[in-house]
Amino acid sequence: MSLHILALPSPIDLAAAAFTLPMFSLVIAALIVAGILLLPRLRNRAGGAGGVTGAGDAARSRETTATAPAPATVTVVAPATDPAATRPSASASTSLSTSPSPAPTPSTVPALPSATSRYRPEHRALGVGALAVILVFAAENIVRGYLLNLSDIVEWWQYATPIFAAVLCLAVALTLNVLSATPQERPVLPTTRRTWLSFSPRAGLIGASAAVIALLGTTIAAGLASSSDDRGRFIYLEIPVPNTQIEPLRPWFYGWDFGVPVLISLAALTLVTWATLRRNAMRPYLRPETVTAERHARVQIASGTVAIATAATLLALGGAFRFIGRYGALSQLTVGNDGATYDLAWQYAEFAAVARSLAPALEITAFALLLSIAIRLLSRPAPGRQDPRPQPSARPSAQPETAR
Repeated sequence: MSLHILALPSPIDLAAAAFTLPMFSLVIAALIVAGILLLPRLRNRAGGAGGVTGAGDAARSRETTATAPAPATVTVVAPATDPAATRPSASASTSLSTSPSPAPTPSTVPALPSATSRYRPEHRALGVGALAVILVFAAENIVRGYLLNLSDIVEWWQYATPIFAAVLCLAVALTLNVLSATPQERPVLPTTRRTWLSFSPRAGLIGASAAVIALLGTTIAAGLASSSDDRGRFIYLEIPVPNTQIEPLRPWFYGWDFGVPVLISLAALTLVTWATLRRNAMRPYLRPETVTAERHARVQIASGTVAIATAATLLALGGAFRFIGRYGALSQLTVGNDGATYDLAWQYAEFAAVARSLAPALEITAFALLLSIAIRLLSRPAPGRQDPRPQPSARPSAQPETAR
């Protein structure tokens, strides 16, 4: 009687298997973002416990200062020898009558609408759109992977879905920008010419450009390496078995039938991103005193736009890397019951192995960007960031703007 022992997988094997699922990358990204948000609060609580004693001492010091007796003042009044001196003079009566009136109460100051309120619909659209990209990506992954039987069907939408969702999100934000155009209340003299780069984050643009170039290069290279089936679909990768009579292997691959929809979606994403950034920069400011507040709101819109475009591109790139690494990293072939093993030769096998390892990191980065943008744009602005309201006595004047 033989005894068979069931070998349990190691934690490393379980972690490697978990990272093959895109939804696990979403969980890791959510934990990272939650940790980044909670860490400052925990530090503030830890620092607040030590500052209670100092606050108590400061309060007691203020109480002591408030209860200290004020120094006595002595007023010397000279006796009046002339009866006319006891009557108020004309100048005195005039000074009394022209004394400044009390300052108007806040209710008498005309309340002007907040200049940054016209940017709130775009902030909400970008924040909700970032969450929508995550939900659409997750829904497509679950429905395609667990609910549908798609054997022998080219699932071209799998890699274009996050990019197409980002295109719709940015198109909605651009539409709100155009529809919510507000006329300028007072002229603001421009100091420099504004372009679509004026409010865009430099680091974000560099990252977005790198992601677009990587996805573009990967798609074109994989399409050139792919081969067609008997129906003319470029969905295969021919991997030869050298020094044998065995036919080349033909596993499914990220060929032109998968890559062309991605290239079309990527072109549309680039165009709508540029249009959103340009429209965000070119619209005029309302008033000279609201330039700073409006500039901050426009920076938020530009950074959210670039982050959503970058995250969608990274999600598509991560999916392409998973597909390429799934079969492109094959190195050996076992034939027959005798266990004969043959080496496979594909010149880009090392790249496929590296791509498979990088795919989870790209997805985690994309999900973290989307979650961070959604939290930042959907949260209420701090009171200090509201635009200052001009006093009624301020004269309307044209001042130069300080935007880049």
